[in-house]
Amino acid sequence: MKEGFPLRSPEGFIILPLAWLSASSLVISVFSGIFLSFHYFYYQPLESLLKIITFVPSGKYLRSLHYFSSQVALITLFLHLLDSIYKKFYLLKGKISWFFLVFSFFILLFITFTGYILRADETGVLAGNIVENMILTLPILGNSLNKVFFAINEAGLIKVYHWHLFLSFFLIAGIFLFHIRIKIFFSWNRTMYFWTLLPIPFFFEFSLKPFQGLSARGPWFFVGAQEMLKFFHPLWVFLWLLSIFVIFLSFVFFPKRHKVLSGFLILYLFIYFGFTFFFFLF
Repeated sequence: MKEGFPLRSPEGFIILPLAWLSASSLVISVFSGIFLSFHYFYYQPLESLLKIITFVPSGKYLRSLHYFSSQVALITLFLHLLDSIYKKFYLLKGKISWFFLVFSFFILLFITFTGYILRADETGVLAGNIVENMILTLPILGNSLNKVFFAINEAGLIKVYHWHLFLSFFLIAGIFLFHIRIKIFFSWNRTMYFWTLLPIPFFFEFSLKPFQGLSARGPWFFVGAQEMLKFFHPLWVFLWLLSIFVIFLSFVFFPKRHKVLSGFLILYLFIYFGFTFFFFLF
């Protein structure tokens, strides 16, 4: 964190390892992604990945590292956000800083989701189809938003690919400009987070998903929404997914309603994880 930044709230100290691990994972993800981008072609997505895994030196490792570090960054940033809410850390950050933290999670979620789409395997194709159909259900703005961010059926993966690249650099630049000093982040005692992450892809393989018809599922963090689509209209599911960001932002605007907002957040997570559980159960 930046020097002089308050690390203790009325409820206790913030769990800094979550923040450092999230930032370290994001840095690894971006740099491994830069290497992969030299060999990935959005007009031949699945073929590109197969060539990276098979023919490019260290390609299989770097692809696994890119995938794994992205998942770790997303999970730890989410936990960092929850920890900040639990410790009432938003009372010390100010509205702009809190907005940036919530917005960072939203951007990272979008980057991770588009990463799945760019795989173009079963998971990626399903994810792309679902998100396009959900956005197109939005009245008035749906078609325009889809053309700006996705338009997969019309233009292929070109827009998804460029948004994935642009937002990755945008996010990491924002973190080091507004949240973490580069000198502190790259100090010797922080390198343990890098050394912890780098060896893991050697021991675990993060394979692409073959097309299996009825057993298809989207990204692991999206299966709750996939299950909800069996019962509710895509528009309501899309608005439900966006509502968590409204809840997160509300904490800094209505600090006296901390218990009420915490109740809404717990209920939201309970319902979403419930649908996720039912997806894997049935």
